[in-house]
Amino acid sequence: MCADENVAPVLSELIREQLLSAKFSLETVDDHQAIGVDDQIWVRKFANDGGEAIIGADFAMTKKPHEVAAINETGLRLVILDGKWACQKKNVQISYLFYWWPEIEKTLASAGAGKCFKVPWGWPADTTGQIKVIPIDLQKAYKQLKKLK
Repeated sequence: MCADENVAPVLSELIREQLLSAKFSLETVDDHQAIGVDDQIWVRKFANDGGEAIIGADFAMTKKPHEVAAINETGLRLVILDGKWACQKKNVQISYLFYWWPEIEKTLASAGAGKCFKVPWGWPADTTGQIKVIPIDLQKAYKQLKKLK
């Protein structure tokens, strides 16, 4: 799994130290020398290097045709944190990640290739089933790509 640029390396390190199960690894875009690199490029490189999932807060990755195509064609799974997460202080961000991490891993463990998910905002009493599939309109994305050529 790779955390995108929206997830600070210090948060990724805390997850690795405290939460990450043996079934998963967590890298960052820093680990892949991909800071500032267009998402569709680093996503493909990460997948080619054996990556299986991305976690981040860039919901646009589910809407931009080049990025939708990259996720679909590579079979990566994508977990998007709620938009409110990005504007929080680090202590709130890490609390949210600590709360949701077991459910994120559970979701990824059973997710099919190319699936995208959104983690809701908040700390509900029960996380079971709270992470939702983001429907992706592949047909629309590929039509838009065709128009751009």
